[in-house]
Amino acid sequence: MTLIRWGAPGPYIVVFTTRLGGVSTGPFESLNLGARGDDPARVAENRRIACDAIGLDAENLSVNHQRHSPTVHRAEPGIRDEPGDGLWSDVPGQSMLALSADCLPIAIATTEGAPRLAVLHAGWRGLADGVVAAGALALGGEPMAAIVGPAVGPCCYQVGPEVSARFDPDLTKDGILDLWAAAERALRRAGVADVERVDICTRCNSDLFFSHRRSGPMRGAQGVIGAIAD
Repeated sequence: MTLIRWGAPGPYIVVFTTRLGGVSTGPFESLNLGARGDDPARVAENRRIACDAIGLDAENLSVNHQRHSPTVHRAEPGIRDEPGDGLWSDVPGQSMLALSADCLPIAIATTEGAPRLAVLHAGWRGLADGVVAAGALALGGEPMAAIVGPAVGPCCYQVGPEVSARFDPDLTKDGILDLWAAAERALRRAGVADVERVDICTRCNSDLFFSHRRSGPMRGAQGVIGAIAD
């Protein structure tokens, strides 16, 4: 299994998964964490594998039914498929998953005061509508750090003028929107002082990541899994 770990400044466990190391087959090969189209038993096993690898409990994993919205929920043990695109918790051991397959997986954590962690799914619509600000607000205004995980890069994200008009003009060049930079800017505007970026394109790296732009709707999803350490 290949995981990308965040050395978060605090008692946090945060990883970005890849497509490697799971049990799914066909277009979902192999560590597919998303429920759409795949065998539910294989998805459940993949989530267990990923959680076990980082010492988290898959049974209490909280996962949204993602809708490209700015909605952020408090994570509850074992809750699945409540509409929304972000989860946050201040409870040690509460595992959370935000899925992605070109969109941005983002984690935000407080660096002072009581530990609080949020995981977000943000495509262009979620970014433009304020999911990052909602995630930061849920953490209560303490100093924060964040990381932007693997997503479609400024090499590949062609958009129309109706999309680019939702962002600062300098973020689109020759019809290509830089989602990585857009996410960093949104985080800083939301008061996050320390922002890291993975800067790996999901569309370009078919060996490591699922990509909606590359494969269409019949594909798996990776994501960001996080929790406050027990």
